[in-house]
Amino acid sequence: MKRSSAAQIQHKFEPNQILYLIGDVNYSSVYLCDGTVILSSRTLKWYHTKWPHFIRIHKATLINPLYIQSCSVLSCILAQITMQNGVTMTISRRRIHDVLDHLQLPYMRSEIAQWNDYAIPEIKLA
Repeated sequence: MKRSSAAQIQHKFEPNQILYLIGDVNYSSVYLCDGTVILSSRTLKWYHTKWPHFIRIHKATLINPLYIQSCSVLSCILAQITMQNGVTMTISRRRIHDVLDHLQLPYMRSEIAQWNDYAIPEIKLA
């Protein structure tokens, strides 16, 4: 029986099938819409250059904006995104403004800076 090495096995998937990617050093876990998780030997930087419409919400997280269910901005340093499969991910504090700009959400930077920890605006995306 012929043995196939790991380098010969390649997964084919389209970007519209991907919910999000989680990076771990030089590997990425690709989470697909059907619940499958694929371990890839590519970095998040490689995927982000290949698919620039994906949003880097954290050093280790790249998401597909097509599958965002909601975005909750809890304060000027804490925000979360909920994906359609129910997974909630934190947006890093230095990327909050960029993510909101990329999603074209109707918040002004000055408004976010003035929110206190008790205000919890939530945006439901279609």
